[in-house]
Amino acid sequence: MHLFEEIINDNKSGSGTILNHVQAKLIDLGNQKQDIGKEFLLSSLKKVRRQFPQFGLLFHFASTLSQHFKDHKIIAGDELTGFVKQYIGKWKDSRDIASRNMINRIDFSGKSVLVHSNSSAIHNLFGHLAEKKVFPVVWQTCSSPVGEGLIQAKMISEMGVETHLIHEDALSNFMPEMDMAVLGADLILDDRFLNKVGSYPIALLFKTFKKPLYVLTEKRKIINFAGLTPELINKLSVEKEKPETELDPDKTSGITVHNLYFEFTPLSLVKNVFLD
Repeated sequence: MHLFEEIINDNKSGSGTILNHVQAKLIDLGNQKQDIGKEFLLSSLKKVRRQFPQFGLLFHFASTLSQHFKDHKIIAGDELTGFVKQYIGKWKDSRDIASRNMINRIDFSGKSVLVHSNSSAIHNLFGHLAEKKVFPVVWQTCSSPVGEGLIQAKMISEMGVETHLIHEDALSNFMPEMDMAVLGADLILDDRFLNKVGSYPIALLFKTFKKPLYVLTEKRKIINFAGLTPELINKLSVEKEKPETELDPDKTSGITVHNLYFEFTPLSLVKNVFLD
């Protein structure tokens, strides 16, 4: 069984949750008090990165780990555990800071907010709002093709927030209800951001209706392609197609299925990006 097999099969969690699971697995591995081959560790991380190549948080963590242990052949369990805990400690407040920065600039009281997909940044934002007794109305997309938006809708609803679930394809019918959209991001480049498919049409629709769209994310997700190899740039930019059975369970003869989870959206369609 691959070290990260359960994580690799997760197609409904956002990048923050996936990174949390990876880090927990590595801490468990380190706590076994056994020496770990660096090549085994890096190859295991490479496999999970191959499954989620667009996740900037995972890219940042794996790159930092590789650099930290670059002169090692064998990594002691306590060294691995210590590194992961130190990394977590360094970045543990990032989402909180980003959420507070946004709340300090945007008035959510009495507003209707569209959210998309399933993002730990969004969970964090509404958690902070609930603590302040601010409860905007939330409109959550189903987020095709796997419908992970329902997971996020349940989490937000449990915070005491009035929550509506809609399909993103029907969003134009509900635009009069909307005051703003808040999206997470998996990567931020100079002129565009990467998020779940459906983000670009949402951004275009909000532009058409002259309503603001904001992005809430972390600095770790900002990627500068300068200095990266063409192979790595390609992996970060080009998504591997997902199982065709999610769209065509019967694998109908004569039909070629294209199933992608992510897309880039121009930052020119974004009112503001809030970071830690």
